[in-house]
Amino acid sequence: MTTIDAPLREALAHPALADDAPQLRPTVGEAVSRRARLLLPVTAAAAGIGAAVALAPASSGFAMTASIVGAGALTAIAANWSTCGMSVAGVVAAPKQPGRRGTSTPARRLGWHAFGSILTGTPTGALIGGIGMLVGGFLSVGIALGIWALTAVLYGLHELGMLRMPTPMRRRQLPRRLRRTMEPWKVSFLFGTMIGPGFMIFIRSSAYYLLVLGLMLAGNPLLGAALFTLVSLGRCLPSLAAIIHTRAGGTMPGFLSAMCLIDRRVQAITGAGLVGLAAFAAVAIIV
Repeated sequence: MTTIDAPLREALAHPALADDAPQLRPTVGEAVSRRARLLLPVTAAAAGIGAAVALAPASSGFAMTASIVGAGALTAIAANWSTCGMSVAGVVAAPKQPGRRGTSTPARRLGWHAFGSILTGTPTGALIGGIGMLVGGFLSVGIALGIWALTAVLYGLHELGMLRMPTPMRRRQLPRRLRRTMEPWKVSFLFGTMIGPGFMIFIRSSAYYLLVLGLMLAGNPLLGAALFTLVSLGRCLPSLAAIIHTRAGGTMPGFLSAMCLIDRRVQAITGAGLVGLAAFAAVAIIV
């Protein structure tokens, strides 16, 4: 059996985060050309308009639900490629150091992480939808959809680096000390419970704001629970990708370095997606 020396074991088990070396993470303007950042939202807007026209005369209620589902899908994909998501991947997929307690495998740790995320994420979505149901009724569906569309296009342009919008969040990282003091499966589970609600740490993607706003305006607890469950499962994507990468012979440091570049491209696509959803919602109101 091939042995791994101590320094490499440490690097694999506790990979450096992008915040430890910020020069590894370019800005969205550096990672995605200006031409692409202009072409992506225009293309997405055209697709959104086409979808709205094709589905006409759909009700505003249907358009609202479709827009929220779109925001949930974007959040499930885009809210993961962050330092916290990479930190989780380092716990779930990296080889366990000799001498540490526990016999979990990467697949089991991924399952524990997903369970923890769903355990807190699903009730959070139901609660947001429930609050919206209690305070709803003050706005017509058309006006609510118009507010949502305007907010979506502004935050879409924010994601593309074309303007700056406020990003309220709890600016905290996952506690790194847990990775050195607890069994990996427990850390995976606890990280999942912390990440599940979405607002307990950094909010990585503006799509999350549109998901929450949409659920508040729609006032649907079941839809909220379903979409936050989808987001919780999406949270597992970095860890799943890391497991596949390492099983194919790659290293965790190499994976983390690649993800620091990929996440800005994901950000640009998310911004375009929000612009497309905004166009869909706006045209659905008109037609």
